[in-house]
Amino acid sequence: MLPPLAAMPYAPLPDIDVIGRVLAGEKQLFELLMRRYNQRLYRAGIAVLGDAEAVEEAMQNAWVKAYEHLSKFEGRASFATWLTRILLNECLMGQRRQRRFVDLDTAPNPTELAQPDERTPLQAVLNDELRQALEAAVCELPAKYRSVFVLRAVEGMNVSETAQSLGLTETNVKVRLLRARAQLRARLGSFDPHRTFAYLGHRCDQMVHTVLARLNETNALSIL
Repeated sequence: MLPPLAAMPYAPLPDIDVIGRVLAGEKQLFELLMRRYNQRLYRAGIAVLGDAEAVEEAMQNAWVKAYEHLSKFEGRASFATWLTRILLNECLMGQRRQRRFVDLDTAPNPTELAQPDERTPLQAVLNDELRQALEAAVCELPAKYRSVFVLRAVEGMNVSETAQSLGLTETNVKVRLLRARAQLRARLGSFDPHRTFAYLGHRCDQMVHTVLARLNETNALSIL
């Protein structure tokens, strides 16, 4: 097992360089990509599925598929966007298997959007109670707003990346983000979304270990 990300000598390398090294034979560096993007995938998955266990299953499948098809990454979009799209496809397939698929473009609109309130911003450091309340409020958003909100406001993806990941126009992304924020303001007031849905520490380690074990079991590490 490789050392933690901060101790890895190649941690500053751009994604494309890490991918090149993996394809050239330094297969152990795939762990660097997992540690770099586990949180993004978790947040994207929560945006669609809203269930941590189902998201982790989708993440495992997405990482295995990304590894097996790494040589097909052409760099037309960022690696993060390419990877997120794989994860979202896994989430949607999981929904179909459970017969709970919801089309993001046909989910019902709310009957009325709340107007922004005038309350002062909350403290920069959110306490656990507020963080949990925010996560719950995000999960209660209609799916088409929740997915855009998490990718844009929580994960920090830009409009173009979000549009590519969800198969939307950039205009739709902007409109849905505004509507998601309006609904959340009505419930919570001002908040810091970057602190929600963390996927770090032990949880990240466990995902890395599980994916590597699956790759070893299928001999994928020897055929890349």
